Amino acid sequence: MDTKYEVLQILSENEGSFVSGEYMSQKIGVSRMAVSKAVSSLLDQGHMIEAVKHKGYMLDGKGDVFTDETLQLALEGSGIKGFYIPETVSTNMDAKRLAGEGVKPPFLVCTAKQTGGRGRLGRRFESPRGGVYFSLVLDGDKISSPSLVTISAAWAISDVMERLTGIETSIKWVNDVYIRNKKAVGILTEGIVNMEEGGISQVVIGCGINLKTRIEDFSPSLRDIVTSFYPSGETKIKRVDVVNECASAILKAQSIDFLDEYRKKCFVIGKDIYVIRMNEKKSAKALRVNDEGNLVVKYSDGSIEALSCGEVSIRF
Repeated sequence: MDTKYEVLQILSENEGSFVSGEYMSQKIGVSRMAVSKAVSSLLDQGHMIEAVKHKGYMLDGKGDVFTDETLQLALEGSGIKGFYIPETVSTNMDAKRLAGEGVKPPFLVCTAKQTGGRGRLGRRFESPRGGVYFSLVLDGDKISSPSLVTISAAWAISDVMERLTGIETSIKWVNDVYIRNKKAVGILTEGIVNMEEGGISQVVIGCGINLKTRIEDFSPSLRDIVTSFYPSGETKIKRVDVVNECASAILKAQSIDFLDEYRKKCFVIGKDIYVIRMNEKKSAKALRVNDEGNLVVKYSDGSIEALSCGEVSIRF
């Protein structure tokens, strides 16, 4: 661990109280000058640290500072390794690259901004600053039901965000989390195939959460259909805490029965819908979500189908 991380760790453990530079230098095993340089670097990153002669340093941890050091502190004890990239094209691309380089799951890659994020069906996913963007990589051998991975992530994030924000959420099958009748969370799941054994060796779950993205930062074409939990851009909730809570919940969801809770949140069940394939709309009624996570629909001709993927929309 580097000095900056260890200084931040000590200050975080003593948040609201002064810690002397001498104490930190002795505890870490570095010079007082090294501690002072680490504090200066933390200040440059946006940490609120008060320095008082003969008292030391005191951290005010209320700010939302998103760095590699704050990510490592947030993930400590979770069993998940984290990689922070300030700005990237796509965290899913980075996660797959790291998996190919031999990084063992579970691990995640997160960023403050994506420039080439993708959603389902190859659509562009806008990722302006203020959002939470991460890709969690899970071991394919430890996933009991691959067909449930995507909806497990949607349920886990929905549950966590309700608890953190107090804002009611709902889920549009398969994996979009809604608040105030607009999309606030998107998820893209991809598998990494083991060519020798023919199975899925790892699963990459890409998550984009509009935490405090300002509405004016979205493209005009999206402003009527997307939103964020705090569209004014102001909240006391830290992005690294959202990453930690959501990633840990997704990991836990792989070993618990969550389907009944997912069904309660899924707002398309019982509704008249369109099933959309290749730009063709077919009228149907959404009956239920089955135990494989498929949406069971009944068409106007009386035929029934269990959708494993695809796009649906509510008929008004």
